[in-house]
Amino acid sequence: MKFSAVLALAFVTVVAAAPTQRSIFTDPYKLPYTIHPDGDKTKCVGVLGGKFVVNATIDIFDCNGSATQKWFDSDIRMTNPEDGSEWALDVPGSFGAADFHLENGSKVVLRPSADGGEDGSPTQAWRGGPGLPGAPAIKLGVSTTNDWCLDLTDGNKGNRTPLQLWACIQGNTNQKWSFDFEV
Repeated sequence: MKFSAVLALAFVTVVAAAPTQRSIFTDPYKLPYTIHPDGDKTKCVGVLGGKFVVNATIDIFDCNGSATQKWFDSDIRMTNPEDGSEWALDVPGSFGAADFHLENGSKVVLRPSADGGEDGSPTQAWRGGPGLPGAPAIKLGVSTTNDWCLDLTDGNKGNRTPLQLWACIQGNTNQKWSFDFEV
């Protein structure tokens, strides 16, 4: 109760002091969040080696707060910006290809965000982020004969385990993810 009153007073003070500024409250889908395998909040989806480089492997690692474990939801894409650049989950061999082939076990990698929007590479169009349809699965938004999901390889939560693409299977815990927003 006390916190609410102080927050309300702070909000009124900010608005009164700067009426031309936007609200201090941010759209929650623009906040950074971490992705965890099957609710294990000690492990995070990140970038192998912790560096933003083209084709870096997406993996599981102990959560450490690094920039390569913080994701943002931009439309239906998950991107990880550093120094203003946008990066996205992608599938090797598919970047910019009109005729791409998807198969079980394809590793998921980091690539520059194509066109910076949902009209870019179809293999960067993922859905099922925090609060979105499809969660707790993270599905690739490509129209093919299968639904494709982000998958924890062999269910292994060990550090540096690469993530893969796999046909979606209802109830498969390797394809179940949880999300934590940073505040």
